[in-house]
Amino acid sequence: MCKILQLFLMLGLFMATSLDLSAQVDLSGTVSYTNGTFSYTAGNTVPYRVCPNVPISLNAGSAAAACAGRGGVARSFYVTGTTGGGNQTEITPAQPGNIVRVSFPSYFRFCVRCNNGDMIESAPIFFNPSGTTEEGEACATAILPVELSSFKGSNIESGIALQWVTDSELNNDGFEVEFSVDARSFETVAFVDGNGTTNETQSYEFLHKTNRPGSLYYRLKQMDFDGAYEYSDVIEVMREKSNNGNIVIFPNPASEAFTINVSNPERLNSSVKITDLLGKVIFEVSFQAGEAPDFFEKEFTSLTQQMYIVTTRVGTEVTSHQVANIN
Repeated sequence: MCKILQLFLMLGLFMATSLDLSAQVDLSGTVSYTNGTFSYTAGNTVPYRVCPNVPISLNAGSAAAACAGRGGVARSFYVTGTTGGGNQTEITPAQPGNIVRVSFPSYFRFCVRCNNGDMIESAPIFFNPSGTTEEGEACATAILPVELSSFKGSNIESGIALQWVTDSELNNDGFEVEFSVDARSFETVAFVDGNGTTNETQSYEFLHKTNRPGSLYYRLKQMDFDGAYEYSDVIEVMREKSNNGNIVIFPNPASEAFTINVSNPERLNSSVKITDLLGKVIFEVSFQAGEAPDFFEKEFTSLTQQMYIVTTRVGTEVTSHQVANIN
């Protein structure tokens, strides 16, 4: 039963609303597996077996038809509960497709409140997460694991644009995007949420904001909800090498943060200093010849000054830049 008493109290319709047991609205659920798409009808007494967290598309009958002769539809909504009893709650299925997922025995209903006060609801549809589908196929074969169909990167003005596509996903929590300059030691630069379990093609993208020159290497670490993971192949993206002392500051003007890039392929003695307009040092670092990195990159956030002075030295070459904060 829908939480009618709670709705009465919320809507102030205790005396005006009644459950019409003689009327009912249809409800079914659709699940797609590798061997086909299957539809299940509400009113089942034995729960349908579905693979855990597989997308279930809820398909409700016409709310307008249910409220015909009752003044039209005031409101329609879905509720869910557990087969073990307890309170049921209103939910908003994911769109598109009114998608729900189950990780424990659950049921769903579709409820319609008409303008004359009648409440009409569907029969419940019960699902039980299982290692096999209702048709008897093992979930290990009914749903493919995360299948990465493409992974590529392109060099654009603001950094490296990464795009990847999956043909299917099983319990996919998401992707760690990892970056390296030598294809051996990787660091995580971002996490991109996955789409759980789906047999539909999914597209992803991430922009790595960097001006580092040379060969840049990327890989994906696909993470399951249970902590299991798998690495993608490593891809290489080239950025044009810079000369000694090439300084890039972006964005400028800045609003939330700015990044400093200093190219020093000969690893000359170098330094970077940031001050405010009064000369107060906010950041400073220096390197001896031979110990200096061939590329220095540093991001600065939490900007509080209206203007910053960035002074860099590479060998005997000294440059100075102003960075405006437009916040």
